[in-house]
Amino acid sequence: MFALGCFAFIQLVAVRSARAESSRKVEGFELLGTLGYGVAVGFWTAGERKIDPYGVTPGVDFGYTWPFGLRIATDVSYGFGRRIENKDWMGEVYTTHASSFTWGASAGYDLLLSSFKLRGAVDGGLAVYFDQGEAAPSAYVGPKVAFIWQYRALELGFQTKYLWAIPSAFHVGFMGGTRF
Repeated sequence: MFALGCFAFIQLVAVRSARAESSRKVEGFELLGTLGYGVAVGFWTAGERKIDPYGVTPGVDFGYTWPFGLRIATDVSYGFGRRIENKDWMGEVYTTHASSFTWGASAGYDLLLSSFKLRGAVDGGLAVYFDQGEAAPSAYVGPKVAFIWQYRALELGFQTKYLWAIPSAFHVGFMGGTRF
């Protein structure tokens, strides 16, 4: 609920602070809220236990774009995970539930297409997986592509990314926020 509240707040701030500037502006800071869903590509297994620590994933992305399109950013997200049923060697069924926290940086390029931006980037950072009260850190790296509609300072878009980590994940989601 907190993440959804932050997402709504960012949207309201963006609408109120919309300036009469060109919608073709790329340069400046951006603050975006993200809401998506992540699916593990191949479950992470530890013995007989299988987990998928991604699931519904809210997050925040903050970055700066130079006038020629280069963008450097940082983002943070939390994956609520999903439940997976497992069977032990005796055939008894049990359920696992794990979650994840990712924090990293990205470098990319924004290409203007009329009132839309096409963004390509490479992400890298730290992922921490939580399962049964234990935390397991891992590094991740991967590509990200976003299609963003701009109206003055307001930005809304769709984003997809792939994380090469243990376990790897494919994320899709929406983003929205403001440029200032």
